[in-house]
Amino acid sequence: LRRRRRDLEGLSMSILDDLPGIVSDALGDLFSDAVLTVTATGESDGQGGFLPGRDDPVTCKALVDKYSDYRHAAGIPATDRKIIVLAASLPAGIVPAVGGRICAQGRTWTIQRVDRDPASATYELQAR
Repeated sequence: LRRRRRDLEGLSMSILDDLPGIVSDALGDLFSDAVLTVTATGESDGQGGFLPGRDDPVTCKALVDKYSDYRHAAGIPATDRKIIVLAASLPAGIVPAVGGRICAQGRTWTIQRVDRDPASATYELQAR
């Protein structure tokens, strides 16, 4: 019984690991090309100061949508947009961050909030 449970646990982890790619393959045609700008971590200048990191653009797939009236009533400004980014379209180790920028559908947005779905297949960005 223990061996079978370990086999099943391994199977479920394998399915979860593959889910971002499965979602990307299934829904990728609905998403447009976008550019996420990631700011590299700054570094010390060796004299007690700090050198800011440089901006690195990375391509990804994103879908821009409006928030529902319910979400606007809950305090999200009417001008904010919900941008869904396919996690599998991002290079390994790249995660959207608050304060970052994303250019999608011909407009550059500043990221206000980042949520990740439980399967790590998508990121939901509140952008302004």
